[in-house]
Amino acid sequence: MAAMRHPGLVLVALAACGAPSKPHATPPAAQDDCYYNCGPATKPNPAAAPAAAPLPDAVKKTPAGNKAADLRDAADLLEKAAAALAQGNKDRAEELFSRAELITGPEALASVAGDFRAGAPPRVTTPMIQMQPSAPQPMTMGSSEAEDAEAKVAPPRVAGSLRGTLAIDGKPLSGTYGLVTLEPASGRWKPRTPKHRVIEQRMREFRPHIMAVPVGSTIAFPNFDTTYHNVFSTSPIAPFDLGLYKSGEAREFTFAKEGIVRLGCNLHANMSAYIAVVAAPAYVVTDDHGNFAFEHLQPGTYKLKAWSEKSQQPIVKTVTIKAGKNQVDLGVAADAPAGPMPDKFGGKRG
Repeated sequence: MAAMRHPGLVLVALAACGAPSKPHATPPAAQDDCYYNCGPATKPNPAAAPAAAPLPDAVKKTPAGNKAADLRDAADLLEKAAAALAQGNKDRAEELFSRAELITGPEALASVAGDFRAGAPPRVTTPMIQMQPSAPQPMTMGSSEAEDAEAKVAPPRVAGSLRGTLAIDGKPLSGTYGLVTLEPASGRWKPRTPKHRVIEQRMREFRPHIMAVPVGSTIAFPNFDTTYHNVFSTSPIAPFDLGLYKSGEAREFTFAKEGIVRLGCNLHANMSAYIAVVAAPAYVVTDDHGNFAFEHLQPGTYKLKAWSEKSQQPIVKTVTIKAGKNQVDLGVAADAPAGPMPDKFGGKRG
C-alpha cells in the first residue's frame, strides 16, 4: 500500500537495485572503514595527520602563548644539552642545561640535574640578591690595618713598622700581586672579625682581582654586565658554583677555611681572581710591583708568610720586629700553572 501511495519511491528503488553489477575478485582493502565514495584516492591514511595551523599573532602575544614559546625554547636547550653530554662535552652540556633551567625554574628539571652536574663543584642555591651598580671596586683589597682604622682600633703605644718588596724568581713583580701575613710566634692572638665584602663582575673581569679577608667572611658576587656570568671555584678549601645569573643579581658565599681561593667564570675563560682567606691577625696585599707595608706592629717575633698569584704555595720565614722601622725583602717562586683556569669540571680552556 505504501508503494501505491508513493510510486516515485518504487521507481527509484528499482533503478538502484536493477543497475548491473560488476563482480569483485576481492573486497576493497579498507571496506570496514569506508562507506561512501571510497577509492584509492580518497582512502583515509591515519599516519598522515594534517599539519597544525600556525597560531594567530593575537594568541602568540597572550600569557599562555608566551609561556608556550618559552617552554619550546627550554625543550630545545635541553635536547642540545643532552646531545652535548652524549658527545662528552660536560661543560657545554651543563651550560645549556642551566639556560633551560633559567626558563623553567630549577624544580621542573631537578630530576635530571644530577646528570649534568656530576663532577662539578657544589651548586649554591641560596636566593638571588638584587644589587645596583656602584663605583667600580679597586684592583686589590685587603689590609688588617685599614680594617683597624675603619673600626677605630687604637694602634699599640709602642709600635714598629715593616716595609719590603716581594719578588718572583728574583725579579720584581710587574702587573701582578701578592700577599704578606704575620702571625705572633707564640701562636696566640685574637681572631679577626669576619667581614662582608663584594667582588663584582664588571666589563668581563672581577674587581677586586685579589682580595684578602678574615676567615668566616662572606662575599657577594654581583653581576654588573649585560651578559650572563657563572662564578665558580674548584679550590679545595672552598669549592662552589653560583650558577648563571644576569645583570643586577648576586649570590653570596661564606669562606670558612684559611687558604687561597681561585675564582673563575665558566662562560669567560679570561676572567680570574683570588681570595686570600686569612687566619693571621696582620695581613696586606702588595701593589703590582710587590711593595708592601705594615705601620703599626707590636714589637716581637713573627711567622711571616708571603705568596703571589703566580705561586702555588707561600713561603714561610721568621722575622723580628723592633720598635721603629724594619725592612725585609722577600722572594717567591713562579710555579703556579700558566694559562686560563680550567672549567668547573677540570677541562682545559683557551
